[in-house]
Amino acid sequence: MGVPSEELRSIVKAARDRQRMRYGGNYTNAIVSIKLFEEMVRFSPTQLTRIETVSSEEKLSTWFSLKILRLSRTISDARGKDTVSDTAVDEALNWKVQASRFHGSLMR
Repeated sequence: MGVPSEELRSIVKAARDRQRMRYGGNYTNAIVSIKLFEEMVRFSPTQLTRIETVSSEEKLSTWFSLKILRLSRTISDARGKDTVSDTAVDEALNWKVQASRFHGSLMR
């Protein structure tokens, strides 16, 4: 069974609040500039290597790799985490690679 709407709404609000606190203003992970995202969000060398390896194997574009980074940070925000977890990176990779395969070359 899924998460009730009210609980999901609360999780999303808390995640967006975390993002606005991190970046200032009304920015979220989805729309913050690449420069500010890079300044404010840290990934471990292992996480970056994993994303780079999968992106290369799947022939994903740099833009698509950035989407994986942003989604990883968003997943961690939804879980109330200050750092990006390896689990969040793996989950983002799974979601984005699955989407890429489903949509074929349109998303690459």
